[in-house]
Amino acid sequence: MTHSLRNIKFFLFVSIIFCQDPEALIDNGNLQLSNGNYSEAETSFKSALKLDPSFAPALQALSKLYLHMGNLNMANDFSNQAVQADEDFREWSNKITQIKENIQNGNRDVQEGRFDDAIEKYSMVLKEHPYFPDAEFYKGLTRFRQKDIDGAAEHFSNALKIYPDHLKARKGLDNVTKQFLNGGNKAYKRGDLIKATNYYKKALIYDSEFYLAYYQLGVLEKKQGNSDKAIQYLNKVIEIKPDHDKTLFTLGSVYESDGSVDDAIIYYNKAIEINPNYSKAYGNLGKLYTDKENYNQAEEVLNTVIQLDPSYANGFFRLGDLFIKQELWEIAIENLLRSVELDNKDYNKFEKLAHAYNQIEKWDEAANAAQKCTDMKRRSGGGWYELGFAEFGKGNKTRAKKHFEEAYKDRDWRKLAGRKIDEINNPAKYQK
Repeated sequence: MTHSLRNIKFFLFVSIIFCQDPEALIDNGNLQLSNGNYSEAETSFKSALKLDPSFAPALQALSKLYLHMGNLNMANDFSNQAVQADEDFREWSNKITQIKENIQNGNRDVQEGRFDDAIEKYSMVLKEHPYFPDAEFYKGLTRFRQKDIDGAAEHFSNALKIYPDHLKARKGLDNVTKQFLNGGNKAYKRGDLIKATNYYKKALIYDSEFYLAYYQLGVLEKKQGNSDKAIQYLNKVIEIKPDHDKTLFTLGSVYESDGSVDDAIIYYNKAIEINPNYSKAYGNLGKLYTDKENYNQAEEVLNTVIQLDPSYANGFFRLGDLFIKQELWEIAIENLLRSVELDNKDYNKFEKLAHAYNQIEKWDEAANAAQKCTDMKRRSGGGWYELGFAEFGKGNKTRAKKHFEEAYKDRDWRKLAGRKIDEINNPAKYQK
């Protein structure tokens, strides 16, 4: 709709409001109501009533409006006023009374556990008055009590279709979509990704703006290696909630996994802009700067995060790795030891620590760290390699060979391990 057309419609609406014909105001109000313009409809009906406070059609129109908005008490008040003004409006008042009775009886049935009876009474109301949102709301509430989440979602959604500003139905639907989200999260933790996906998508059927469902779908697709789909879902989150720092971080991690380092850096920085205390974003950003050999930037970022959060073990680990890349072994060891103090459950830390100790020929310390690494992850090629290197340094070639053979089983370490095995088997070949 063009700007000028909207102005014309507004002018016509204002013109009707200020006219002196209550019948025309009622007609306009009914038109606004049919179009879902509740505020405009209310203005028209009340304007007609101002012209004639005893105008029964205006009183009845307001009663119908408030019934449409789920305000049964107001609907009842205006229906009674309409009868007082004109006895011919008694039929409508009787209908309102019947609605009240059915709703009250239905609510009593729910309290006493007669859920099917309650549903029947609410349905009777909807059969006669399909535009009364509370009947749909109470059907939804009853289904929720029955743990029929799908049924509850449908009825809450129907209530909102009738009256989009129905606060109780909105709250009910929010609770239902959270149930779907929780169901999806539980399935995800169990490894049932298909069921998790179905739960998240079901939540979106009833709330297309439920950004947390999009976020979880993005995480799920990332886990399965579907980067394009993950990015699509995560970008949807940003459309709805641009300041969702976890989504910005996750987008960064998707791009990092795909090797799009510059894009990853952009999103990690965006996450930090939103949340200056986002430790993981700092840690990943520091790693990427290290990988790009931007050592000064990496050190600045990582020092920032450990100042913000001195308990963030990964920050010290990333610093340790940074100093290893620069062959600053002593300070690397210092940071790695601090990282291990804070969190000793990551085998990678012990592998890096063993490597640093090996480089300064602290064989016992290296062997101890490498042993912890292989104890935690039996197939750690790096752990076995560093353990073999330490034993080789101590002169235990038989033991070293055994460890290098374990490292050889890891494709990533096969070349280095193979060379050390060959060195042990053919020492003359490597003599200077």
